Amino acid sequence: MTCTQLFLKKLVKSRVELMSKLGLAFYCFLYIIYSPIAYAQGVTAGTDIENIAVVSYEIDGDTQTPIESTQDGNSLPGVGNGSVTSFKVDRKVDLLLTGNNNANVTPGDTQSEVSFNLTNEGNDTHVFSLTNDASISGDSFDSNNCKTSITHTIDNSGVVTVLAPPITNNEVTLAPDHQATIIVKCDIPLNFGGQPLVTGNTSLISLTAFALQNKDGSSVSQTMTADTPENVDTVFADNAGTDDSNRDATHSARRSFVAIDSTIPPTLAINKSILSVIDPQGGSTAVSGAKITYKIVVNTTGTGVINNVVVTDPTPADMTYQTNTIFLENQNLTDLNGDDNADFDASNKVATINLGSVSAGTQHEIKLTYIIN
Repeated sequence: MTCTQLFLKKLVKSRVELMSKLGLAFYCFLYIIYSPIAYAQGVTAGTDIENIAVVSYEIDGDTQTPIESTQDGNSLPGVGNGSVTSFKVDRKVDLLLTGNNNANVTPGDTQSEVSFNLTNEGNDTHVFSLTNDASISGDSFDSNNCKTSITHTIDNSGVVTVLAPPITNNEVTLAPDHQATIIVKCDIPLNFGGQPLVTGNTSLISLTAFALQNKDGSSVSQTMTADTPENVDTVFADNAGTDDSNRDATHSARRSFVAIDSTIPPTLAINKSILSVIDPQGGSTAVSGAKITYKIVVNTTGTGVINNVVVTDPTPADMTYQTNTIFLENQNLTDLNGDDNADFDASNKVATINLGSVSAGTQHEIKLTYIIN
């Protein structure tokens, strides 16, 4: 038995003898003062709690030798004939993850960052594992290439340790009451789901921490049997986070990337394809007299407005334009100049379709038919 244990043994003995004189309330006060030093989150897991009760008494006016307690009962008077009643403090697994900031980003940014704090609110040292998830539903777009790193730790005295370089293996060891600052960096796309990002679009990032390993190297696992005083049992005591449940040795939080300054220069693309072939016999062979319908699609991306968009389509060699077959967005236009957005110049054999000003990020479809000579 160490000097500290002897001291505690004698101290507990003295407390029991004082109880009848000082009262239970004052006894509890003394217990708090003289108990082993504990973290804010409780006495460290594995700590042995030991004490001995002592009974003193008189018979026929004669003071008898006090009797010390044992766990099974003792009637033999004298100091040293008792034995301590002891148990080990169980392990409480409790962690808290909080998000610090949202981040304003510009579409196309690389490795924009948000930060989180992870606190070990349990009473044992743990290795915590971290995972990030950018594919959460309910936002405007998903960020890409997200990476997690641990940049700082703070001990229970408030001392900050900068990790240089940061921990990038997504695991951090924290003693009770210690804290880690975690950075998640992601790439911000220009477009998502075929549409450009605009100001106000958001991307949610979920970070999850879970207790992976105990101080003694064992895996974190909740004790499902009845408590055993001689063993360090494990209980999960964490609350539910944003994306996890109560008492699962896990906690999670979310942060957001918010798009600003999302003016992306507009771009334009055009493609022309054969939509259908109808020959004079009702088949689909490209023979003389067959009608060939073309489809022209104008695609735009980015933001803003594209002005004076005009599509011209010269009649292919060895073909003749079929009158009044110009369609814009499935609306049949005339070949006359000035009455709508299309005309066909017979002298130059050129079809012209004027789209005017179009918003970037839109698509426009034109159809027209020629006949093989």
